[in-house]
Amino acid sequence: MVLLVPAPLAHAYETGHTSAPFTDPDRGNRPVPTEIFYPAEVAGDDVPIAPATPSGFPVVSFGHGYLIPWDDYDFLWEGLVAEGYVVALPSTEQGLFPSHLEFGRDLTFVVRRIRAEGDDPNSPFFGSISNAGAVAGHSMGGGASLLGAADDPSITAVANLAAAETSPSAIAAAAGITAPALLFSGSNDCVTPPEDHQIAMYDALASDCRTRITITGASHCQFAEYNFTCSLGEGGCPSPTISRQEQHDLTLSLLSPWLGYALEDDLWSWLEFRSLLEGTQGITYEQSCEPSSVDDPAPAGLRVVLSPASPNPFALRTSVSLTLREPADVAIGIYSMSGRLITTLHEGACPAGTHLITWDGRDGAGRRAASGVYLCRVEADGAARSSTIVLIR
Repeated sequence: MVLLVPAPLAHAYETGHTSAPFTDPDRGNRPVPTEIFYPAEVAGDDVPIAPATPSGFPVVSFGHGYLIPWDDYDFLWEGLVAEGYVVALPSTEQGLFPSHLEFGRDLTFVVRRIRAEGDDPNSPFFGSISNAGAVAGHSMGGGASLLGAADDPSITAVANLAAAETSPSAIAAAAGITAPALLFSGSNDCVTPPEDHQIAMYDALASDCRTRITITGASHCQFAEYNFTCSLGEGGCPSPTISRQEQHDLTLSLLSPWLGYALEDDLWSWLEFRSLLEGTQGITYEQSCEPSSVDDPAPAGLRVVLSPASPNPFALRTSVSLTLREPADVAIGIYSMSGRLITTLHEGACPAGTHLITWDGRDGAGRRAASGVYLCRVEADGAARSSTIVLIR
């Protein structure tokens, strides 16, 4: 599949943060303290939210794993906030005997509550929040996300990382979910083995579009930062064959375009996601999606076509192919996800036809770029296309 996406934003959002002492009146004023990370022009606590897009910023409510603190998921909120999502993390159910059902209800309550903040003229989030919202989580929080979504039809999408079966059953709850769903698994996860947890959930889902991605060599606990309690639970498991950073980078590179499709109904994000599924090394996947507008072909008359990178992820060098229907002045560069130019690969006239573009993972000064997610961006006579690349050192 051809990858066709708009040019990257001129800059990524900074991360604002606030602590919200929410209470849920429908559950006897249950306290639901929540940490909220949001797009801002300047990073910091309680700074103003950035000017929103016309539809507002979508909300992702994320649930922590069993005995894993909410702040062990900084890679997730930093990556998603930069791209225009509000990420909320309830800090409830952190004890030895958590209620999975109440935690799931906390996740959906937080989505509704932040939506209400967007409608409140006295809230700092007034006019900035989208009606779209997802529930997500890791391990226990992933299972709880299914429990919550099954009871709340206002939830737009569900995503989770190594989701665990819960009590009541998240697998049973999945049968009541019709929203788009994305489930990540780790091939080396013996805490929540995919066949007993995520595969069963995937098979039970009633979603019109559901996807399950297995990251090769990934472990259960590496979906979060290091946590001693979680690592104890992995005793006897196969050791991961990729690093924590590599697992985080792969997760974000796939989750971000999927959210663009699921929460913003963006065709380009869907095309990017599908292309990454087919072109990214180090993953396997299964997907079931009903025919819809997301499968529409590329617009007729398109003059610039950019293929997915291969290999991807890469360590030494990777290539994308560029096809031009007619000669054009072309600028090709590698950019960070924040829009910073890393290096220019070509600038000038380019004949019609297909051309192979190779990047050796170095910046414009010849220095090795850091591991992470990058964009290969092509501009040709007013058209712009980008391909996502994951560099692993």
